[in-house]
Amino acid sequence: MKENARSLIKDMKVHDHICLIYEDEREWESTIIPFLVEGLKGNDKCIYITDRHKSETIKKLLKKRGFDPEKLKGQFEILSEDEAYTLGGSFDPDAMIKLLEKETEKALDEGYSALRVTGEMTWILKGKPGSEKLIEYEAKLNRFFPKAECLAICQYERSAFEPEILKGVIMTHPILVWKGEIYRNFYYIPPRIFLEGDPARAEVENWLRNIRRENEFIESVEMFTRLFKSFIANVPAIVSVKDSDLRYFLVNDKFCRFAGKKESEIIGKTVNEIFNGETAAIFGDLDEIPLKGDDIAIERKIKGRYYHIRKFPVEIPIGKKGVASIIMDITESKKFEEKLSKLTKNFINIVENSPESIFIVNKTGKVYYANHQALKYFGWEKSEIIGENIGMPIKPNITEEIQTIDANGNLKTAEIRTAKTYWEDEECTLISLRDITKIKEYEKSLKKALKEKDALLLELHHRVKNNLQLIISLINLQEKQFQKEDRKLLKETTNRIRAIARVHEKIYQSEDLTSINLKDYIKDIISELKATYKLPKIKFNCQIQDIKLNINQAIPCGLIINEALTNSMKYAFPDKKGTITIKACKSGDSLNLIIADDGVGFPEGFKPEECEGMGMRIIYALTRQLDGEIKIKGEKGVKIKLKFPYY
Repeated sequence: MKENARSLIKDMKVHDHICLIYEDEREWESTIIPFLVEGLKGNDKCIYITDRHKSETIKKLLKKRGFDPEKLKGQFEILSEDEAYTLGGSFDPDAMIKLLEKETEKALDEGYSALRVTGEMTWILKGKPGSEKLIEYEAKLNRFFPKAECLAICQYERSAFEPEILKGVIMTHPILVWKGEIYRNFYYIPPRIFLEGDPARAEVENWLRNIRRENEFIESVEMFTRLFKSFIANVPAIVSVKDSDLRYFLVNDKFCRFAGKKESEIIGKTVNEIFNGETAAIFGDLDEIPLKGDDIAIERKIKGRYYHIRKFPVEIPIGKKGVASIIMDITESKKFEEKLSKLTKNFINIVENSPESIFIVNKTGKVYYANHQALKYFGWEKSEIIGENIGMPIKPNITEEIQTIDANGNLKTAEIRTAKTYWEDEECTLISLRDITKIKEYEKSLKKALKEKDALLLELHHRVKNNLQLIISLINLQEKQFQKEDRKLLKETTNRIRAIARVHEKIYQSEDLTSINLKDYIKDIISELKATYKLPKIKFNCQIQDIKLNINQAIPCGLIINEALTNSMKYAFPDKKGTITIKACKSGDSLNLIIADDGVGFPEGFKPEECEGMGMRIIYALTRQLDGEIKIKGEKGVKIKLKFPYY
């Protein structure tokens, strides 16, 4: 495994024993100087042991990074090789380690956090007495560092050393830095074996383990490659990845169908070599933005259909940045939005042109909306009423008469009706005012006339009834302006808007979309397995919390569960009956999963971690993918404990 050297140097801790094999001065400087700077920042005492590099060169490089060695007051020292490695004229590994022990104790006594040491090893080439003990020294250091508050980088200039020496150096360092990368060293041999055992035998054992590890890694990569290809093949989108030269590196089946070409005809070609005219321009539009490290989302119309295009930067295997694209056909959604927008505008036009004064207010009486008739009736400008409070909150679902004053200061009688509605996501009240002043005045004059002319009363009463019927008809006039199907469509549209508002409210309140309910997922797996194996006497005991997993975790977790249950149903119950228990719960930032059966358990001597079967390999490989930990026991039935980060 390798990591970027600069990032790991920042995370180095005491006990680390690292070997730098560098090709040139740039590699040397980019590793050693940051190593010293991080130590000075972290209150470590730093010692540099020179040979080929001059003290002034090191001091100058530290000054460029803001650290003046002359002002560090004992935190930084530069020693020559004859003040350290060959003190007294010869090299003694044990004496050098004692010197490190002494300097570590001294640093701690002086209040520093640890001792940080780096030394140039080219002094070995001078042939001083004891130089032949170099590899013995490096091996013994691996006994010293785990117990000491000390960390170090041993510097080896590759061109200066014979391959046989570098081979020994590699075998005695658990961590290597080479060409700007840090490697966990698979060829490292612990000091117990190197100094007291058979190094040659251990070296062969390392080779064999590495061969097996390499093959397991290749098989895992192939398996995950198949899984990845299966995943993107089933994604309901057009997916592609371009390399840094904007040549297609990866495409899914939907991309091939869209382009009308085979995958082999697309890979390695540019967008202009695949598409013509407008399509090529759209697919290649703004690729430079992701190459600079930013995401971009655009909508474009291609051949009469609407597409949402999202582009973002990705790391591709050759170590450079590429451009990934996910293209969704949103034509139906776009048509629905346009239809909804048109219906909304039509509805607003109806309200705006209504002969009644219409307001929308919140629960405190704050005005969100007033139609044209309302502004005209009260003599307001829109800016004078929108956002203002009209007084006491008005409850929905009331109908009553009130007294109002119109724009000319006249006292009017109005009928007020209220109903519950929504303004954006907020529950509000719709208020409708109908001026019935003339009706009221007519009623008064009619009552007065009734006292004087009984004969006219019957006729006038008949006319008032007709006028009241006319008023009732006017109330329904707006609705009857539409055909029956249009009225139904208007009502359905209103219901849709409310349903959509509820759906949007629900989406805002949730951060992962794309999640799977673990309990339902496991039940589906069990149902499928029951149907497959038809073992009715095998019972399942599920104790699963309400847990949602994102797709990146749900897939490997589900595969592990499937493998474990399959193994239990196939092998745990010779008599075809028993119980399988499945438990899942959250614990802090982790998810704990237990799968156990009361079957016969593993055969004697069976070790699951050494099993070459595909099922066990999948379980262990997917556990690593989840960054998880797994324990498998098989004494009294099989019990699997899986723990992985939950986010």
